[in-house]
Amino acid sequence: MKCGGFFALTCLAAAAVGWAQGLPRGGDAPRGIPFEVNRVFGAILIKAQVNKQPATLIVDTGSRHTILSSELLRVCPRALEHTDVPAKGSGLVGSAGWAKATVEVGTVIWLDRRVLVMNDFRDISNSMKQRVDGILGEDVLKEFSLVVIDFKHQRLVLLR
Repeated sequence: MKCGGFFALTCLAAAAVGWAQGLPRGGDAPRGIPFEVNRVFGAILIKAQVNKQPATLIVDTGSRHTILSSELLRVCPRALEHTDVPAKGSGLVGSAGWAKATVEVGTVIWLDRRVLVMNDFRDISNSMKQRVDGILGEDVLKEFSLVVIDFKHQRLVLLR
């Protein structure tokens, strides 16, 4: 039985080495999308472009949808196609609606991406003591086969 355990451990180690070959190493830190950690809440924040406007987004693996501020999109929340309250999400509660936006994160661009739009980001920005324009959610992250949060180099690595 010890031999079988050793074989399994060897296979696991080989798989980990193969998996890690796609990740940044020592001098490869510039790969990936730079992020900062909010000093108040510890949230991971990335810089993005939304409709060619700079935006700061929270990376939230627990939010089912990407959510953007109505102020960023310059949309009156009452003019949006309203949505049901998500069953799972970021914990953000408020009225929301669907809209489309061009979202650019790193080198990836989504044209006419369907996103939720909310008008509550002023409160979040005040709480975090920095401007926040939205949440990058699971709908975007699950398009990648591997999502790595590299805290050492402060990089978000998205691999297809």
